[in-house]
Amino acid sequence: MITVSDVLAGMLAGSSFQVHSRLTSWWDGEPISEDIPAVDVGETADATLRVPERLTFRVPVVDDRGTSWVPTRYDSPLGTYGQRIVAQVGVSVGSAVEWLNRGTFLIESADKEGDAISVECLGLTQLLDEARFPNEYQPKTNATLGSILRALIEPGLTVDLDEAPTDRVAPSSITFSDNRLDNVHSVLDAWPAHAAVTSEGHFEVTDPLEDPELADVVFALTDGAGGTAMQLNTSITRDGAINGVVARGQYPNSAGAKAGQEIVYTAYDNVQSSPYRIGGPFSPYLVPFEYASPLMTTAAMVQLAAKTRLRNLRRAASRTVKLTAVPHPALMLHDPVSLTSDREDLSDAVGRIEAVGLPHNAGGGDMELTVRLVD
Repeated sequence: MITVSDVLAGMLAGSSFQVHSRLTSWWDGEPISEDIPAVDVGETADATLRVPERLTFRVPVVDDRGTSWVPTRYDSPLGTYGQRIVAQVGVSVGSAVEWLNRGTFLIESADKEGDAISVECLGLTQLLDEARFPNEYQPKTNATLGSILRALIEPGLTVDLDEAPTDRVAPSSITFSDNRLDNVHSVLDAWPAHAAVTSEGHFEVTDPLEDPELADVVFALTDGAGGTAMQLNTSITRDGAINGVVARGQYPNSAGAKAGQEIVYTAYDNVQSSPYRIGGPFSPYLVPFEYASPLMTTAAMVQLAAKTRLRNLRRAASRTVKLTAVPHPALMLHDPVSLTSDREDLSDAVGRIEAVGLPHNAGGGDMELTVRLVD
C-alpha cells in the first residue's frame, strides 16, 4: 500500500473525503506539461496480464484557456513518442491536499473523438513487451540472475534488488529468446522471485509472495453499516486448477558426468485441507503444470522452483471475491486485505488484491476490486 499520513489513513478508513486528480506529462526525462485538464480519469490493474496497469482519460481538444491539446508534434504532451504520464490522486486534508503517486504510465494512443481526445496509457512493462533483440540474447560470462534482469530491463525501468532473494551466478551457456519480457519471466520463475512495478516506477524484485495472514492486512473491507464495501460477488473456476507441478532443469557443463542431464522434480499438492490435493475429490489423476528452465542447475533449485510455482498456481485457482467499494487511493495490486460480510461466509477472510479499478476524479464512481482469498 502507498504510504500515507496518519490523518489521511484515518480518513480513508471511513470518513468522507474530497479527491483530486493530477496528471503530468514527461518526455525525454523532463516534465513538459503539468496539470493536464483531464476528465474521466480511470486506472485499472490486473495481475493476470503481461502488462497489468492501464490508465485512461479524456482531454478537451481546446481547453478554457484556448490551449490546443491535439498532439501534432513529436514532443506534444499527449504524443506517443515515449511520453509518460505521472498520475497522482490527492485527498483534501484540512486546507491542504495530500498527493499520492499512483504510478507512471506510457502513452499508448491518443484519439480525437468530437471535442475531446481519448488517451490510453499502459504500465511501463509495455516497453519490455514490445521490445525485441535482433538475435537470441546471451548473458555475459559469470552473470548473475540479478545482473541479467538489469541487462534486460534497464534503462527503461530502474531495477530494485534491495529485497530480492539471494543472487546466484547463471550458467554460462544459457541463451534466451529475443523477447525481453519473456526472458524476465524466465529469470523470475527460476530464481524464484516476485516482481512488480512500484508507484514510483521502479521494477522491484522480492521474495515470492506468501499467503497473507490477518496480521499482514493493510486495510479492512466490510459491508455493514458504515462499511467500505457496497457489493460482494464471489466467483470460482476449475480452469487453471492443478494438483502438481513438474519442473525441469539441467546440470551445467561443470557437473562432470551429469553435464547436460535433465533434472526433474514433481511437487504434489499434499495439503490435507486443499480441495486440489492428490488423492482428493478434485481428480483421481495427476493434473500437472509443467515448465523447464536451463537456469535451474541443481536439484535444490528445481525443487524450490516447483514448490513455489505450485503455491502460486494454487493461489491462482482459489476463490475470488469481486466487490465495489468507496475509492481508496492508497491501495495497490497485491496488497493484503481482509473482508467481512454478514451476507457471505467471509468473517475475517484474508486475501490479496488481484485486480483494481480506481477512478481518479471526484464523482467518478466506486472502486472495483478483485480479491483472491486464502483458503
